[in-house]
Amino acid sequence: MPTAGLKTIIALSFVLAIGFLLVILSCALYKVYYPLLVVGTYILAPVPNWIATRWANPDDFVESAGTGILDLGRFCTGFLVVMGIGMNSPTLCLLVPDAFPPSP
Repeated sequence: MPTAGLKTIIALSFVLAIGFLLVILSCALYKVYYPLLVVGTYILAPVPNWIATRWANPDDFVESAGTGILDLGRFCTGFLVVMGIGMNSPTLCLLVPDAFPPSP
């Protein structure tokens, strides 16, 4: 059973890498670099969770006492991930109307 989980993680990382590659190539093709904000958002998304994990006290045996910082880190990470999904095409079409002309 552990091999099925490993295969799933490898497949998802492959899809994510292909997605990043396509975003970067589309930026180079149309010479509009606003979609790189999505890539930057996904790169910065784990940083609040990492900082919150470092600040949490690992020696505390009471689990409910020190979870405020961890919850804030998870909330900020989730916000950045949702913001990255929401920034994909609809927002970018409004920001750069010349890059995506309307169909005749």
